[in-house]
Amino acid sequence: MKMRNFFKVTVLMAALFVGLLGSSVWAHQQAFENMGISKPRTERSAPNFSLQNIHGEMVNLEDFRGKPILLNFWATWCEACKEELPSMQRLYDALSSQGVEVVAIAIDRKNFDRIQKYAREYKLTFPVLWDPDQKVRRHYFIMGLPTTYLIGPEGKLKGFASGARVWDSPDSIQALTSLKNKL
Repeated sequence: MKMRNFFKVTVLMAALFVGLLGSSVWAHQQAFENMGISKPRTERSAPNFSLQNIHGEMVNLEDFRGKPILLNFWATWCEACKEELPSMQRLYDALSSQGVEVVAIAIDRKNFDRIQKYAREYKLTFPVLWDPDQKVRRHYFIMGLPTTYLIGPEGKLKGFASGARVWDSPDSIQALTSLKNKL
C-alpha cells in the first residue's frame, strides 16, 4: 500500500512540474509571438564586438555575459528608431535591477556628437554604442532599422525583431524576464 501511495505522489508531482514548466514555456512563446519576435531555427552565439560608447569608453558584448540583452540597432536619421527609444529606456528602468540589459548601437557613419545629443535628449542611461564603419551591423545582418536582437544570458541569439516596438509592454517584459530565467 505504501508503494502505491508513493507512486501516486510521484506521478502527481511530476505532472505538476510538467504543467508548471509547460505553462511557463507557453507564456514565453506567447510573449515572443505577441511582440513579433522571430526565433532562430537554431540558436547560435551572438557575434562578439567591441565598440566605443558615447563616453568614449570601449564596450565589449562579453561585458554583459550572464544577463539577457535587448540589443538594438538604430540611427539618428531613423524616425521609427527615435520613436522606440523612450520605451527602451522605460524597459531598462524597470528591469535593469533584475539583471536585464539594454544596449543600443547607432550605425551613423558620422555625427558622433549627434548620437551623444540624442542620448542626452532622450535621457538614455543604458549603454549607447557607435558602429561608424558598420562592421557590427554586417555581422548581425541588419538590413533595415530599427532591428533588435534578444540575447540570452549564455550569449546565444534567442530572437530578433525588425521594426519599431513598444519595448516596455507586458509582453516585452515577459519575453526578457523569461530569458533571464533561461527557459
